[in-house]
Amino acid sequence: MTRSLTLKLAVAGALSCGVVVLAPHTVAAGDNVPPARMLLVTAAITAAICSALLFWGLRSDLKLPVRAAVYAVAFNVLVIVVKLGLAPRGFYEVNQQHDIDSTFAIDNSVMAVLAAACIFALYLIVFAALFKVYQAKVKHLGGEDPIPDFIRGQNVAVGVVVLTVLLVATGGAILLLLLPLAAGLTYVQFVFESSLSIVVGVLLACATAFAALALNSTAERARVVGDAQLFLSFFWVGLYFLALYHALWVVYVLVLTSIWPLKVVTPK
Repeated sequence: MTRSLTLKLAVAGALSCGVVVLAPHTVAAGDNVPPARMLLVTAAITAAICSALLFWGLRSDLKLPVRAAVYAVAFNVLVIVVKLGLAPRGFYEVNQQHDIDSTFAIDNSVMAVLAAACIFALYLIVFAALFKVYQAKVKHLGGEDPIPDFIRGQNVAVGVVVLTVLLVATGGAILLLLLPLAAGLTYVQFVFESSLSIVVGVLLACATAFAALALNSTAERARVVGDAQLFLSFFWVGLYFLALYHALWVVYVLVLTSIWPLKVVTPK
């Protein structure tokens, strides 16, 4: 990637971080949960910043067609709305009814990072699987493959089956190895138990569809110009933004929980 594109990515990260740190402090902490308006405004400002710099970089540095850039922007905007707007709202909504085990609450940096890593892994698997699907269009052009062969739909399914067998065979003892993932799994569970679960699910499905369209359009462009590196560069840009949103989420959730504490229960 060019220096110009790298600079745009860095600026997007820096400005977005400033937004998630400062935005929660612009409202009074009178309620038990963050105001929905503040969450949506934060997501909207972050989406505007990242979308503008992403579109600019894809058009001016990677020379992608407008259609591919628009698909990429749509995919990123939907992810931001879910990550910084709807998901935190749904999480706090359910937390008002169900306390969280303080051991795995995301109100400390360690658990927040572990939760983000767990959720990012899910996004990565989907994005990498889509990359593998559309990589076939530029396979004949050569170029480095950044995705290991084991990240494929059928291999992930086999892994789930193997894990299930291990859980049964060990009487659940293997869960001790999965405890660090508890924070992420609890967060996802709470979000999908909330009244916003259907909306979150639909937006994530739409984001996946736009990601597929963006990868497909980029692969077509790479095939036309005979440059597999173009497709690879787009993958790294997409992966950067996915990682950025999860890093922003860690900062954001720590700021939110410092102002609006979670309802937790300490195990005896």
